[in-house]
Amino acid sequence: MVQWGKYHWITNEWNIRKAFHFTSQDGITNWKLEPDYAYDSSANFIRYTNGTVNHWRKLERPKVYMEKGHVVAMTFAAINVEKENDHANDKNGSKVIVLPFDGAKLDKDLSRR
Repeated sequence: MVQWGKYHWITNEWNIRKAFHFTSQDGITNWKLEPDYAYDSSANFIRYTNGTVNHWRKLERPKVYMEKGHVVAMTFAAINVEKENDHANDKNGSKVIVLPFDGAKLDKDLSRR
């Protein structure tokens, strides 16, 4: 659940392929671990509005891109295999993926609650 008026921090725990969500009132002290994962790359985390589901072995380095105060995209470093299985001239490899995100709609929906 989004909590307004707080600072949010997402950190990736690369060895378990999951990320945690923390919040703080001032962004400096008293960081609180929120329930559930921020994301879990072992699940089908990436779902597009057209029904497409992308599954990546690892998602790392989450970033948020904002315009006019709303999140419009998230970026991740992604790879479809374990790093030791990524070899030269194969179809695998790490890449940066950009996921569209309708933060304005999310903010509007949450403000109705």
